[in-house]
Amino acid sequence: MSIDGTPISATDVARMEAEEKLYSERRRRTARVVAAAARDVEDCRTLLDMLGLGHEVVVEARGDRKPRTPRKRRSRAAA
Repeated sequence: MSIDGTPISATDVARMEAEEKLYSERRRRTARVVAAAARDVEDCRTLLDMLGLGHEVVVEARGDRKPRTPRKRRSRAAA
């Protein structure tokens, strides 16, 4: 049900969920681009604040990263 009491179809619900997913993804990507372009932490915070992106978006953007796989160390004898 919508705010005014009219029923919402399953198609409309699916569309709203897809739009929310797209919106969230764009916010996370924006946070990553801003972080990469910022000169320092304070610059990053200022730019994110100007865009209305809060701490929760930064945390989500960090969660999107693939976990780093440790590189194999070469022995000194092989070098």
